[in-house]
Amino acid sequence: MKIRLGTLLFLILVSIATGAFAVTPSGRGRIVILMVWDGLRPDFVTARDTPNLYEMSHQGVRFDRHHSVYPTLTMVNAAALATGASPGVNGIVANTMYLAPMLADKISNPDANPLGQKLAKPVMLENTPLLSSLNGADAFAGRLLQLDTIAQQVEREGGYLSVTGKEGPAFLFDNRVESIKDGVDSIGNPHKDYLFITDDLAEPAQPDGEKIPAASAQGAADSARDAYFTRIVAERAIPAAKLASDAGHPALIVLWQHNPDLTQHLAGLGTLPAIEALSATDLNLAKVRAAIVSNDIADRTDLIVVSDHGFATVRITVDLNALLTTAGLKKALDSTDVIVAKNGGTDLIYLSKDAFPSEGARHDELQKIVNFAEAQEWCGPIFSRELAAAPVAKGRHRKRAPVQKPYLGWIDGTFTEETVGIFNRSRSPDLVISFREIPEQDNERLTGPDKPAFDLAAKGQTPVKNKSKTLVHAAKGVMYADAPASFTTGMGMHGAAGQMELHNFGAAIGPDFKHRFVDTNPTSNADIAPTITHILEVAPNVGPGGVRPTGRVLTEAFPGERQWAGTAHAISLSTKLELAGVEVINTLRITRLGDRDYLDNATEARNPLGSSP
Repeated sequence: MKIRLGTLLFLILVSIATGAFAVTPSGRGRIVILMVWDGLRPDFVTARDTPNLYEMSHQGVRFDRHHSVYPTLTMVNAAALATGASPGVNGIVANTMYLAPMLADKISNPDANPLGQKLAKPVMLENTPLLSSLNGADAFAGRLLQLDTIAQQVEREGGYLSVTGKEGPAFLFDNRVESIKDGVDSIGNPHKDYLFITDDLAEPAQPDGEKIPAASAQGAADSARDAYFTRIVAERAIPAAKLASDAGHPALIVLWQHNPDLTQHLAGLGTLPAIEALSATDLNLAKVRAAIVSNDIADRTDLIVVSDHGFATVRITVDLNALLTTAGLKKALDSTDVIVAKNGGTDLIYLSKDAFPSEGARHDELQKIVNFAEAQEWCGPIFSRELAAAPVAKGRHRKRAPVQKPYLGWIDGTFTEETVGIFNRSRSPDLVISFREIPEQDNERLTGPDKPAFDLAAKGQTPVKNKSKTLVHAAKGVMYADAPASFTTGMGMHGAAGQMELHNFGAAIGPDFKHRFVDTNPTSNADIAPTITHILEVAPNVGPGGVRPTGRVLTEAFPGERQWAGTAHAISLSTKLELAGVEVINTLRITRLGDRDYLDNATEARNPLGSSP
């Protein structure tokens, strides 16, 4: 009762303080705080479990049709939040990518190059030392992201920057931080007034004796680290931002929490640890808002809270690499003819140019993989790299058939990668396979140590020990996933193109946002950076060759602006593939606003040939 009363009193105080939000001072000294709750689903924001976030979303703007960027993975959405660009533009198309082909000229002697040795296999990008190496002179030379971030734009214009929180996604906001020397980074951009602290890196160096709490997988996992990063923001970043603001400079603070993502992965959705993780993160939000009030900057500070992606419950774990090997579509589990980069709800497929040197050989192998995958109950939509229709034989040459539906991929039964914004000429894989999500089913029969669990691999479907925790209340949305060996049925996962993963949380409050407004326009994580750029009045982040953000400014959320961003249209795009008497139909449900598409869901249907869908 004391906790509830204390929370209520705090909310009343903040509500009174935020009355000053109706006043709009000069935008040049604005402060924006971007707080990311990793893996937060909007239906988990309740007055019971997250009272502070619930109240904030009802005081300011709540983005009711907010979208994660596909693939619904942390690093993909961190890059989108940092740049305002789709994966095809910023170059981060997954958490785990196979980068050796695109860096072959720089790592031609992998035996003598430690980075080259690492890149011989797909690498998980949520690792600051690896990311720093990739952004070094021996790899992407400062262009790990193919355009600058909003954080780097703030620094370029003499503002204040603070980035704290989870390693990997936080680094993408300031990915040249380790190259700073004499106030400039590796490509010559100014970088002076900043604070960067993540799990594995602190720049400038931490004060003597100050240590980041140890990582923990117990209870609400890493909640002590999240609380530590929040304290850094409240005690150091916000006062520093105020000083910059007083001098008329823009200030950006990014706080990336581990939770509820980490705990939902380990324990499962709707379990006691997952609920505790929500409450702990909500308390951190309260501390940030209290620091805004105590520093007397409520009239110039905008607070944006988003999640990177939604979540679903693992129904069965699927080892795609083993299944392709058993099916004779890959020579061996560790062979390099076909590389599988597993990413939970989405896998990337790369073909070796040595094993498949011709266009025809590549097409035939990819078609076999697609046919095999689409015949399985676990498969969702598949996206192919090429942008034209399938090649057809004509004489000694292969010519491409005319494209009737430009969203159809080079391989039968696939969409183009460009359809969902993931085609990048130098970095995209040959195939992107999304696993199937079933949004209407819940996890009541899946989550809990007493529930049956299964793994699908080389030996077929086999029972395994269920590692999830006891379920408190059921959560809708189950999925198939190519997860690490430590994951089982009943645990949480994401990465696919399903409704529960694509729809994530978004809310904002401050002088530049309306009061008690529900934005029913489609919005996306890619829209956050352009909106922040607009608020802070800094120049857009343009990359080499004029590469620009793809997101839009959320002007409908600003005071005095019209509430509609334009006419939205619901569209459906479908692929059809005939397999052994069955027609497999995959459909993408998209909302189109102007020239921007927001992916809502992906569904699959199987119909006997001769029947109508």
